[in-house]
Amino acid sequence: MTIKTIIFDFGGVLTNSPIEGFKKLEKTYGYSKGLITGINMNNPNNNAWAKSERGEIDIDTFLYQFEQEALEIGHKIDAKEILMQLYGSLRPNMTEKIISLSKLNKYKLICLTNVLKGINIFMPKEREETVNNVMSYFDKIYESYKIGMRKPESKIYEYLIEDLGIIPKETVFLDDLGMNLKTAKQLGINTIKVIDPDDAIKELDYLLNN
Repeated sequence: MTIKTIIFDFGGVLTNSPIEGFKKLEKTYGYSKGLITGINMNNPNNNAWAKSERGEIDIDTFLYQFEQEALEIGHKIDAKEILMQLYGSLRPNMTEKIISLSKLNKYKLICLTNVLKGINIFMPKEREETVNNVMSYFDKIYESYKIGMRKPESKIYEYLIEDLGIIPKETVFLDDLGMNLKTAKQLGINTIKVIDPDDAIKELDYLLNN
């Protein structure tokens, strides 16, 4: 088996996981453990988060609807604070790996990421240049809200396969969420779950060299 295409998620792979930020907020405000993630798991295909990631609502509508969803389960939450947790620190080892892979001119490097429509207005300016630099090493970037579909929907992977003209068994996908990897794997794509980035890089290297 020869890997020709490597697909990277962004948040939780190239950066520290937003879930760690959610946990800190929950601790700071005394929310029950897993509350924020739990809100996103209620009506997961049609809640505010899902609709925003598919580009169906703007950021102001998202903020309102997300806060309403929190109120429905008895919590008053500032949605803007939640969004700030999405800006985890970039992982130098992952960044360096992508740069080194790009220099080989051997692999098609793709970024596939779920992004809330309009969230860029909250991105710290000092972060923007750093992120843009890392993104410049990818051959193509797919942001969910721009194409109207999101992970883990099977159609987003089917779209990539057709758009890139890739063969699933010659492709590997790195993501930190098992549900996103499960759908890709069902389509024949090799998958790596990113928990510890160093371990994920070792697993990637093994796959590329065997």
